[in-house]
Amino acid sequence: MTNNQKLTDRTLLGTPGAGGRGLGRPKVLHTEETVVRPEKIDDSDIQKEVELTERGIEALVHEFENLKKLNDESDVREIIDSQIEVVRDPELNRRIRKRIKEDHDSSVYAVFSSFNDYINVLESSDTDWLNERSIDIVSIRDQLIDVIRNQRPDELNADNAVIFAAELSPTEMIRLSHYNLAGIITEKGGLTSHVVILAQSLGIPCVIGVDWKKMHPQRFHTVMIDGDVGSVLFDPTEELLEEFEQYKERQRRKKEIALKWASKPSKTNCGKPFTIRGNIEFASELPKLATHGASGVGLLRTETVLFETKDFDVDAQVQFYRQVAEASDGAPVVIRLFDAGGDKLPDNHEKEDNPFLGWRGIRMLLDKPDLLRQQYEAILRVSAEFPGKIKILAPMISQIEEIDESKRILDEVKQRLQTNDVSFNEEVPFGIMIEVPGIAVMASEAAKKVDFFSIGTNDLTQYMLAVDRGNSKISKLYQPAHPSIWRIIQSVIDVSEKEEIPISVCGEMAANPLYAACFLGMGLNDLSMTTSSIPAVKSVLCSHNLSQFQSLAGEVAGAATYQQVESIFNKWQKTLSHKQV
Repeated sequence: MTNNQKLTDRTLLGTPGAGGRGLGRPKVLHTEETVVRPEKIDDSDIQKEVELTERGIEALVHEFENLKKLNDESDVREIIDSQIEVVRDPELNRRIRKRIKEDHDSSVYAVFSSFNDYINVLESSDTDWLNERSIDIVSIRDQLIDVIRNQRPDELNADNAVIFAAELSPTEMIRLSHYNLAGIITEKGGLTSHVVILAQSLGIPCVIGVDWKKMHPQRFHTVMIDGDVGSVLFDPTEELLEEFEQYKERQRRKKEIALKWASKPSKTNCGKPFTIRGNIEFASELPKLATHGASGVGLLRTETVLFETKDFDVDAQVQFYRQVAEASDGAPVVIRLFDAGGDKLPDNHEKEDNPFLGWRGIRMLLDKPDLLRQQYEAILRVSAEFPGKIKILAPMISQIEEIDESKRILDEVKQRLQTNDVSFNEEVPFGIMIEVPGIAVMASEAAKKVDFFSIGTNDLTQYMLAVDRGNSKISKLYQPAHPSIWRIIQSVIDVSEKEEIPISVCGEMAANPLYAACFLGMGLNDLSMTTSSIPAVKSVLCSHNLSQFQSLAGEVAGAATYQQVESIFNKWQKTLSHKQV
């Protein structure tokens, strides 16, 4: 057996969750499934069981509050606050008390069954970001049951460890973050789960969707995790260990160099201006707009605030949008309309055979016009406070008729606000995401009806190549750099130039410095990405000439296969200037 074969036998693959590489000892978290059997109580025990539940709730909240005091990261504190909100949820607590008082259930079983009702609603959803939240709720349920039973898990030593778990809740992640973790590997979880969000925020390499149990990680001394490619290697060779140390030093230098570019003007080395904006979902990300060199927000995701606010309260949306606009310091903010399929209400969770091609984005909003009207109102009200800076972006547009109907409802809301003497920017721009191939082909017609385009490369790649990007069996076929993707994007750029409407790209491709360079060479100079990606992208764009980017784009345009495109990028990367200091 060759060395390569031996390495293959010790390697597992999954989905990249949080980037970077880590090296440490394997640590398996044995999380046994909580089992609760139905148990009835006498009338004389009802008050005692109610008080037991209430004390358990307060004890768990106190534990969360103490955990929050140990964390300075704002996004971590926000997630802990969301856990507290679940524990103290009035409706959930009402159901628990009802089961104890009316159904004569024990406190533990009342908690177990009441939480399960909520969990079943989430798990019945085909919307990834709702379904994945069930992991968080299960963890809170089990923690509350442990407190009531007076059974708390023992502390573990996770320093210099690569954690292996079936799944992890946000609270477990936050506890683990106090250790010097080398990485996190989970069997379950999705790219929108709190585990991934926290791992990215805390800078911990993470790979999800790994079938690791068959390897029995405890048998090995060392684990190397690569969160960029989604690989897990047990007991790496001496050569790989040495290469890992070199990698760490390279990354340290890269980060140091890249951050120097954050405050520099957004111009190529030859003076061609470009724009880099931030993709934002959480308020905790806002400070990085200034520190990482973003010029406003190119994509504000609104699903979280809508999901976490009961009845999608307009005032809560206004507050969030205002906070984002203030943090943007006068730069534009593009607010994407609610982009999710399904709803958190139980009667709206119908099973879809193919949710990726189903009821999502603008399709769902047009079927729920009251929700769309509410969001329009919130956006318009904020537009009055920041004239000329707020833009509306409609997701998942696939037909011209959807543009017409979306704008009709927008006009309807404007008329109502005018009647009620509510101020707003009457000329607030309305744009669409180009993420469905059908509307990309009809870009000329669409351009006559909207104010701007924003290319969503994640879904565009998925739909162009007919690849479910969450399906591990065909993940290798999800190729954002495929020639067909570049060609359809170029066709949309050509339309935008002809029709003289602004165009940007807000998908993950923009966060890749090489792809960003190619976009500039193609004539697309407005990019939006995660704030943490901005310095590295800016360092490449500022240190090279437009003619170099145009040459790169020309080569890519002539490629016929994904392998050819990758070869072009690999070759070009080796020629990158080292004068980025």
